[in-house]
Amino acid sequence: MPLAICGILNRGGRRSEVPVVYDLTNAAPIRTLSRLVEADCFNKVRLALGRFCNPYEVELNDLRVRVTLERRQWVACSLIKDFPLMAWVDFEGADRRLHEPVACRLHLYHAGAGLLMNQVPVALAEVLGERLRRTVCGSGSPIPWPGHRR
Repeated sequence: MPLAICGILNRGGRRSEVPVVYDLTNAAPIRTLSRLVEADCFNKVRLALGRFCNPYEVELNDLRVRVTLERRQWVACSLIKDFPLMAWVDFEGADRRLHEPVACRLHLYHAGAGLLMNQVPVALAEVLGERLRRTVCGSGSPIPWPGHRR
């Protein structure tokens, strides 16, 4: 598993843009579960990674979680203490249809992560959906069809 960029260093009370990197290869999860990620969430993450950047960070302020999204893993970190809570890894969606959920493994790194494991993907899909809607062609206008005149 590659390194996960997670968090922002806090220097003297101000935020810094230097990412904190957690090496999850040496972190032993408390528990590992087989999970299904809903197609809505998985598809929005893939669109965001293609449209914005890879890795891409999303703060879910209501849950006090920051999720760092990469193609191979999603890592959720605490906004308060800035350590990994859980990571979705080993996505098995290569031959799936777009409406089908994606199987993966969920590593839990914190005792309280189980309380958030169902809420984070739902909130993530909601936030990404809003961001993707705002960035359609940069202006929210429809994409012109090639060769079509208005």
